[in-house]
Order: sequence, then C-alpha cells, then structure tokens
Amino acid sequence: MTRVKPRANSRHILGMLGLASAADITQGSSWYQRAYDISVSFIHAYDGLTLGQAIGVIAALSPNNKWARNVADAEAMIKLWHAGADPRTTKVCTYNTNKDKAAHILELESPDSETIQEILSGQKVVAFYRCISGCRDTVCVDGHAFAIFMGERIPTTQTPSIGKALYAAITRSYILASERSFEACGHHLTPAQVQAVTWVTYRRLLGYDN
Repeated sequence: MTRVKPRANSRHILGMLGLASAADITQGSSWYQRAYDISVSFIHAYDGLTLGQAIGVIAALSPNNKWARNVADAEAMIKLWHAGADPRTTKVCTYNTNKDKAAHILELESPDSETIQEILSGQKVVAFYRCISGCRDTVCVDGHAFAIFMGERIPTTQTPSIGKALYAAITRSYILASERSFEACGHHLTPAQVQAVTWVTYRRLLGYDN
C-alpha cells in the first residue's frame, strides 16, 4: 500500500523542482498554455468546432500517446468530422475506447464542459482537460507525476492504480509544493505548472524522449 503524507511528499516534489533548469521552467510553466493555443488554432481552422470540443478530443486521445502524435491524432479526427465523415475511421495511437470518447465529444449537439468531462470520465484525462482549459489548481497525475510524488524512479508500467483518495492526496502535495515554489526554483508557479515543470525535469534527467 502506498504511504501518503501530503506535506512530506511535497518535499519530494520540491526537490525535483529544485533540479529544474531554466529551460525546464520555461517549457513546463508554459506547457498547458501552449496546449490551449493549439486548441484555439483548431477552432479557427475548423468552423463549428468549440474550444471545449478541441480540448476534449486532445484529452481523450492522450492516454499512452506521445504529445506530438496526440495533437496529430486529434486534428485528424477533427478534420474527418468537419468534412462530414466518421472520425472513428482514422487510426490513432491510443485505445479504441478513447477514440470513441473523442468521436462522442465531436458529435455532441450541445458540447458543454460538464458533458465533455462526463464523457472523458477518467481522473487523469479529466484533469488533463481541465489543465489545458486553464484550471490552475488542477493537477494531472500520470505515472511520472506519481513517481515524483513518491520521490522514487518508478517505471510507468509499475504505477499502481490511483484511486480517488490517493489522487486527492497527490493533488494536495502539488498544491503545497506550489506554495513554496519560489523557494525551490525562484518562480511562483501554480499547482498545474509545478506538475508540468517537474514532469519535464524528471523526463530530462531520466533521458526520456518527447
């Protein structure tokens, strides 16, 4: 069982934040804003698409998908939908259930945020949607974020199932870390930015590609 003490675990996050380079901070602190800007570019390119749908499709296609391919897959589905074709016919680098969620979001007659989040359903995917949408206190907890929280190198294949209580505790730790972010890296960061900066830093230190 994972032992959790949000304040103690926040020290692990702060430790990783202290290892962030200037480039890590620049890239991580603007990560969700850049994702938002990509979503805005989609609604300008494809008439009838709402911002919520654009972000929702990106979020739906994110599990087990590299970011560049995630964006490409999202635009491919949106392009088919915009042309009046079935967006499910495109090939994506994620699970078919997630492709179905993306298609469902595109097919909504009234694509409000609450309905989109209900379709996305998973904690991490909903958090990803909220972070891109600009929710500053939402934390997207993936395998890397969990490893940083634990202060250990944990392969994503060994990430345990993260239930609601653990997810809330991890979120709380990132919020606590954000309150001390200036001490750690010289920048006042939101919880979402702390997660993104430490994610970028962790991946760089371990030699992950993008």
